Amino acid sequence: MYWYLLILFCCLILLTQWLTKHVQGVGYLLTGDGQIALILYYLLAFPGVFIHELSHALVAWLLRVRVSHLSFGIRRKARGRQVALGSVDIASTDPIRASLIGLAPLVFGCGAILLISSRVLGLRPLAAFSVQSFWQELRTTCSVPDFGLWIYLVFAIGNGMLPSASDRRQWGIALLFLLFLGALTYFSGLFDTISAPLGRWVREGANHLTYAFAVTVVVDLLFATIVFLMERGLALLGFGHLEYR
Repeated sequence: MYWYLLILFCCLILLTQWLTKHVQGVGYLLTGDGQIALILYYLLAFPGVFIHELSHALVAWLLRVRVSHLSFGIRRKARGRQVALGSVDIASTDPIRASLIGLAPLVFGCGAILLISSRVLGLRPLAAFSVQSFWQELRTTCSVPDFGLWIYLVFAIGNGMLPSASDRRQWGIALLFLLFLGALTYFSGLFDTISAPLGRWVREGANHLTYAFAVTVVVDLLFATIVFLMERGLALLGFGHLEYR
């Protein structure tokens, strides 16, 4: 199961990066204007942007870290040519709380995808993830009312839930702290007491993450196929061809 989780997570990262570039590329080929292409992509991705930034602010509030500004608009970053689709300004805090705030979009995004998958699409996380069982369940979802709308929401949320570079800034320090805490627990003799329930929670959490990633990857592959065909079709119609870096 853990191998499935790792492979699906890597696939999700690659698909998100590819879609971010090529969806904007299609917009540019259609309009000939990079700014309009960015706005079109922003509108398409807005549900994911909304959940991403709101989850940061909500977790910061729960952890009693001051939030001074919350925006869901396009903002050009101070350095370079990159832009941010939304932003939240949070006061400086310790690495543990900063890491939890940075991790919030992934947790909230996976939760939203699992909710849509189970309550709307009729997909249920299994006791242990299985490709064959997952694929059999997936084949029954096309008959769900408003199927296209829910698939679009999974796409938008899934491609907006990965933590950004700034979200991951203090993860290294937090990881060192957790390793220290784990070593302290082990050498103090408490590890045997908590290992059984902790192992169960880790397995259940990994299984739900795997399921959420699997649903997102399948939807992303569908959208990637559509975008690829649109790019090829526009090239054949004389709209041009883009080279991506």
